Amino acid sequence: MVDFGGGVLLGVMSKAFFAALACIFALGGALVGTITGAVKGQTTETGFFRGAGIGAISGAVLAVELLESCLVDGADLLSKVALFGSLLDGKVFREWVSPAMLKAYQWQVSTLETNYLEISDIYDIDSTRGMPPNLVNKLPKFTFTTTKMIHPWDERSCTICLQDFKEGDHARKLPNCRHFFHLLCIDGWLVRHGSCPICRTDV
Repeated sequence: MVDFGGGVLLGVMSKAFFAALACIFALGGALVGTITGAVKGQTTETGFFRGAGIGAISGAVLAVELLESCLVDGADLLSKVALFGSLLDGKVFREWVSPAMLKAYQWQVSTLETNYLEISDIYDIDSTRGMPPNLVNKLPKFTFTTTKMIHPWDERSCTICLQDFKEGDHARKLPNCRHFFHLLCIDGWLVRHGSCPICRTDV
């Protein structure tokens, strides 16, 4: 009976030790993840606070997963040491938090785009939608030469890519507003937007 009580006590103590160790790892992971996420969020459109929050959650989850993988009986000693070294270095968190930040940013952008489309449908707002590629191909195109410049104030650079037109560049002129752009630049724009990027005139 004494042995049974000692075994239960030992089991409870080992579980309590593991729980305490998991909390310490989770707090450490959350701290490193918060810092990494905040830095990543500041440099992207996700934002400082949102990045810090995502980083904290990602870091805590990663730290607990690392702890569990280190305590598995089948893992050899060298892999455990390497794992702890990368954990203390912060390399694991940087490599794991960055994809989490990217996914959060992509989810945020896709949600905003979906909401705008839903609102424009509900309230019958005329949202400028893109043109089908076969209609874009029917718009007038030409090869740029400096002799075709009628006025000195004519456009000398593409306002989409901000590169100067060079002799022999393929360009497309919009029929309504007469603005022209590099062929590839305006084709990609019109498929998404369907209006002139300068004056917003519908094509």
